[in-house]
Amino acid sequence: MVSADKFFDEIVEKGFQPNFITYGTIMNGLCKIGNTSAAILLLRKMEEIGGCEPGLVEYSMVIDSLCKGTLVTEALKLFSKMIGKVDALCKEGKANKAQAVVQLIIQRGVVPDVVTYSAVMDGYCLCGQVGEARKMFDIMVSRGCALNVFTYNILINGYCKIKNIDEAMNLFKEMSQKGLLPDTITYTTLICGLCQTRRPQDIETAGLVPNIVVSNNLIHGMCKTGKLDDVRKLYLYLSANRFKPDVRTYNIMISGLCKGTLLDEASELLMKMEEEGCSLDFYSYNKLVQRFVQNNGMQKALQLLHVMDDRAIFVDPCNVTLLVNLLSDDRLDNSSKEMLRVFFGTPSFSK
Repeated sequence: MVSADKFFDEIVEKGFQPNFITYGTIMNGLCKIGNTSAAILLLRKMEEIGGCEPGLVEYSMVIDSLCKGTLVTEALKLFSKMIGKVDALCKEGKANKAQAVVQLIIQRGVVPDVVTYSAVMDGYCLCGQVGEARKMFDIMVSRGCALNVFTYNILINGYCKIKNIDEAMNLFKEMSQKGLLPDTITYTTLICGLCQTRRPQDIETAGLVPNIVVSNNLIHGMCKTGKLDDVRKLYLYLSANRFKPDVRTYNIMISGLCKGTLLDEASELLMKMEEEGCSLDFYSYNKLVQRFVQNNGMQKALQLLHVMDDRAIFVDPCNVTLLVNLLSDDRLDNSSKEMLRVFFGTPSFSK
């Protein structure tokens, strides 16, 4: 076996492309006879040659051998490289395999850090196995790991996804008791969870009343995923509890409603924006004009264009191009085309 690594070099030089079985067989033999340094060199060759990037099996084999030989420092160095592999496995939905690697490390006397545990927890949550993620969390606690906000956020998000809001709230309270300060992600996750489970009234009770930045981020996230019912509930709740929307709040909501082709509701919100004293916004008007034109609402688009002209709100270049192109579009009726031709002389276009 001593000459196996030399033999490996010779066959590679002759153009032979080794596969995982070739690497694994040689590496296993080297580890069994205690020649771990040669096994590590083989790992490096796998990385350099390409085509067979070392995976968890190869790393685990060498780490196991290092730990048996009490070379814990070397094992830790190799383990730090393997953390990336653990995280990748979790993201691929293979949290069970990642946990098996972590267990191997623990058995050999090496204590994983909070980053590694959190990666496995996140993997379980991504697979919907929140119970397994909780077990990992409890192992961290029992082993004295210093839990951080990131770790709590992973599990809180996992519970919110399976609509177990009560357990998520218990973790939120536990964070405060341990002196950890919840961040924007914590608040956003919990408030979104409460809205999705039709419990927006619990936001204030739980001490989760957000500031304008958190509220806007929440609404933006809900609009991006098409959860417009949740957006309405949150907006109504916040409005009833001394929350004052700003221009960005309205822009986000109008954009979300336009994306969902709820254009009349978006128009009403635009009027509401003015009633609340928010400064008139270039973005919201142009977004709404664009959507009306794209959804055969030419009359309403023209009405908005006249309002924009009265208030000296410029039409953006994209909308100008869109409107000009309509003049040669056979699908547009002659009456609308004439109204557009008349409108081309208005200051909003000429400027």
